[in-house]
Amino acid sequence: MQERFDTVLRVYRRRAGLTQEELAERAGLSARTIRALESGQGRVPRMASVREVAKALGLGADDQRRLLATAAADGREGSMEPVSQGRRRYLPYGIPDFTGRSNEVARLVELVGDGSASAVVVSAIDGMAGVGKTTLAVHAAHLVAERFPDGQFYCDLHGFTPGYDPVDPASALEALLRMAGVDGARIPHSLDERSALWRTTLSDRRALVVVDNAADAAQVRPLLPGSASCAVLVTSRRRLLALEGAIPLSLDVLPAAEACALVARIAGHHRVADAPEAVSEIAELCGYLPLAIRMAAARLAHRPAWTAQDLAAELRAGRHRSGLGRNEQAVSAAFSLSYARLGPGRQRLFRLLGLHPGADLDAYAAAALAGTDVATARQWLEELVDVHLLEQYGPRRYQLHDLLRRHAREVLHETEPPARREEAELRLLDHYLHTALSARPRVAPGQRLLPFEVACPPADTPDVSGRSTALAWYEAEHANLVAMITHAASRSRNEHVWQYTHVLQHFFDIRGRTLAWVTTHELALAATRGLDNRLAHAETLTSLAVACWHAGRYEDAFNRGLEALALCREIGDAWGEAVILTNFGIAQGQLGQSEEAIDLHQQALALYRGIDAPWGEALCLTSLGAVYARLGRAAEALDHHQRALVRYRGIGDPWGEALTLTNMGTGYRQLGRFGAAVDHHSQALTLSRRMGDRRAESEVLNDLGATYHAAGRLDVARRRHQRALDIARDIDSSLQTARAHQGIAWTLVPDDPEAARAHAKQALAIYGELNAPETAELTAFLDTLDQGPAPAH
Repeated sequence: MQERFDTVLRVYRRRAGLTQEELAERAGLSARTIRALESGQGRVPRMASVREVAKALGLGADDQRRLLATAAADGREGSMEPVSQGRRRYLPYGIPDFTGRSNEVARLVELVGDGSASAVVVSAIDGMAGVGKTTLAVHAAHLVAERFPDGQFYCDLHGFTPGYDPVDPASALEALLRMAGVDGARIPHSLDERSALWRTTLSDRRALVVVDNAADAAQVRPLLPGSASCAVLVTSRRRLLALEGAIPLSLDVLPAAEACALVARIAGHHRVADAPEAVSEIAELCGYLPLAIRMAAARLAHRPAWTAQDLAAELRAGRHRSGLGRNEQAVSAAFSLSYARLGPGRQRLFRLLGLHPGADLDAYAAAALAGTDVATARQWLEELVDVHLLEQYGPRRYQLHDLLRRHAREVLHETEPPARREEAELRLLDHYLHTALSARPRVAPGQRLLPFEVACPPADTPDVSGRSTALAWYEAEHANLVAMITHAASRSRNEHVWQYTHVLQHFFDIRGRTLAWVTTHELALAATRGLDNRLAHAETLTSLAVACWHAGRYEDAFNRGLEALALCREIGDAWGEAVILTNFGIAQGQLGQSEEAIDLHQQALALYRGIDAPWGEALCLTSLGAVYARLGRAAEALDHHQRALVRYRGIGDPWGEALTLTNMGTGYRQLGRFGAAVDHHSQALTLSRRMGDRRAESEVLNDLGATYHAAGRLDVARRRHQRALDIARDIDSSLQTARAHQGIAWTLVPDDPEAARAHAKQALAIYGELNAPETAELTAFLDTLDQGPAPAH
């Protein structure tokens, strides 16, 4: 039997006593690449890369030949790009009882093709509410999914959802990019940049995108891929005549025969086989509208004593509601029939679902709304799905059809007193807030959390007891959490607004959700101005300043920071004052103002020590160490970093640990201890990748590049800087982009001075914009490029 490359590689790595991360570091590859190679799926390396792996493993001649031979035999010659981007399948569940629409399905399947068209295929399905646009699009998408192995994506734009503003294209692109595997820290801020990144991400991929419930062409246009290997299905209640190149498909109500077939399929053929006239009347009374038919026929399916004639009579009695068109009368009659036959608890849950401001929910949120336990809520939700009053688009995630959301709200206001509605709304707000509060210490250990009480903590909450489960919950509920903040602000629930944003600020930071961070904190800033809580106001200002800095709004960042500093000093908030001084110190250090940075950090350190705040002490210590390293005081820098590391490990903060480890690597490099330097950088790189922190990863890679350059390993250094450059460009990090260009320039001097000059010029342009101290160094380097070796860095 032919040996497999992945098996042989794994054997050799384990024999060498190396982890995947250690082998990746030695070979100049990413740990993700090594994992993919050992899995036997996903990557096609160049033979040159296999040789680097062989060298990193220290293989003898025979073992090297064996590894290379298995790689060649596996057909792994080619690019270093992924063969497949993973099974990114985000289509909603397909309805198992899909009926009819054979002509429309055939047309869509033919239009979409196999991704080999000369231009991206866009099909725009339009039609009235409840006619089955989404059902058709999702059904067709599942039929052709295997033709698009690199991803099937789904995005609901809520163009006509009651109580919602249509999703803006920038937010939709953020969601799509994350589905495509783009880390949040890499997603740029502007709509144009996000659209460009989306097109780049899907270039040369065979991907299918379903864009549901679009308001107009302008909302869809930025979401279109640029690659002809992709296809897009769009649904809207309007004909998207302005969407260039889109092939229209207008959907009408079902033909009579297909409507009758759907009645029989939902109700059960054996229940209606002897009553074709009643079935025909049911279809007609439902306006041949799939949504109405599904609701009505489901009642018959769940009522063994009923006949088709009984159902027709019930529908007949429910028609003629004033102020509604024929189709809406049909939906209203079917809804009233389904709703009336529910038990009291299920009825109440259904109408309370109209209060939820988010796009979907789980059983825990439903339990909070209804004031019941999660097991009961889950059972009721499933029963609502069974009678087609609720849709299930993912594992244990539920949502209302737009028309049914309107009915839920109407019934809610007709039957539920204002005080009861307010109680349910507060229970929901407190459910999400309580869970977010419980998750916060897992993702931000040691950081300050202002004290407040959750008035109505839920009886049941999801598991957020570990860092991974806490982050997973934050990710799953991100859109709902932002919706809760926006809803609370619209209802002047100012306490909830600032409490939510305070709890979520670190999650927004580490996941790169900068726009949500800025937007929610601007709402919180307005909310805290109306409260007698100056501490909360100061905390919001501080967090907003950092968010503005990451968003590139530097003037706003400094202004908010100065305002927060003055307020913290006025109210005697030592923690807040120390945080702001630390942030200003980091900024001054990056700008080369070392003495000012040291002074700011020392002031902050004294404040942290006065209030026994080890997280703050650690941040100050390693920040001070970074400044000392810039000044060439390596031993002093290492002492500060070592003390910071002890504190970060004591509170279990991997973010701070990674920051400090790479800073220590820089210190060891300055002392000429290159082995220790690489070891510390590598540990930091592993932690950064494990956390998904792309900013930190690009910084550590640049640090590694500088260390390898100092050790005389120019090729390895260049590879590290190039990888740092790729990441920095993706996340729009000016500082790390400049550092990478500068590092590459130094390594190219012996072999390609002109290429070195080009990289140096790019670094100089960025440093000049930042007014950074490296400007003078690069100017001198360019002036003397041909007169001597590259300066050390």
